[in-house]
Amino acid sequence: MKFLKQIVLLFFFLVLTSLSYGQNHILDKNNVTATSYLLVEKDTWKIIDGRDYHRPLPPASTTKVLTTIIAIENIKGNEIIRPDTGVLKIPRSKLNLKPGHGYRAQDLIKGTMIESANDAAYALATYIGGSEENFANLMNEKARQLGAVNTNFKNASGLYAPEQFTTCYDLALIFRYALSNPAFTEIARTKYFLFKEGKKTVRYQNHNRFLFCFEPAIAGKTGYTRASRHSYVGAFEKDGKTYILTILGSEDKWTDAVKILKVLYDRVPTDEELRLAKASSFVLTSYKKEKMKKTSLKKQKTKVKNKKIKRNPSKKR
Repeated sequence: MKFLKQIVLLFFFLVLTSLSYGQNHILDKNNVTATSYLLVEKDTWKIIDGRDYHRPLPPASTTKVLTTIIAIENIKGNEIIRPDTGVLKIPRSKLNLKPGHGYRAQDLIKGTMIESANDAAYALATYIGGSEENFANLMNEKARQLGAVNTNFKNASGLYAPEQFTTCYDLALIFRYALSNPAFTEIARTKYFLFKEGKKTVRYQNHNRFLFCFEPAIAGKTGYTRASRHSYVGAFEKDGKTYILTILGSEDKWTDAVKILKVLYDRVPTDEELRLAKASSFVLTSYKKEKMKKTSLKKQKTKVKNKKIKRNPSKKR
């Protein structure tokens, strides 16, 4: 009888422990600021968690995922693109492109995805589509082909525009398709990008902070405008499977993302790690030796000659 009681107590202990462990992996949706989010397994399309993920919302710069994959599929990358004067009106983030100046298409593609440069996205769109409006039509056609039926794009950058929207579900579909292209994945996971601005070279850092502080991170794209608030789409690996996370209408995308990822991972980035991973850029300058004046060069040669005479005196016979 005593032995039976011990078994029963042990059973209840294991059940309570299991429930307690499970509580740590259940997401409290009330603590997530995002209007909409979705966490889904890429291959089986099994939804792990989500909220209101079919709700149309402004996409901000997550739009550039589709812009980038369309550019990769339509140009080789070695083309020289000369932006029109429209790039001067495009607000930040920017590569500060100059109208009429020639830029390699591959650099503009990297600038679009890594630096989230709005002027680079515009330059690609007008080169491929003839106009940004035509390119947006290409984007919408591609979205329909992928099953993203609750999506409508008006520009290539994601800058706020009336009637421009997507859903977390559609954004995940678009990102899943983009990840199937190795060239896209390679660019989206690149941490740093060097871009020549005239005589100077600027090093830009990827805005996806998870690449710098979370090993399971594969690739991703951030977005923000005042009207759209924060948005994010990213891919993460666990046990040989890939998971896609999409977030729209967030007040703090990194905090929201970490809370959602706790459903999958025991260890997630800390606030300090995410803060240190914040994107930055700086100008790189090449060092050039100053040309020596003829008079100083002559003096230096004389000094060297005198030193050789002192070190090699004539031998005694």
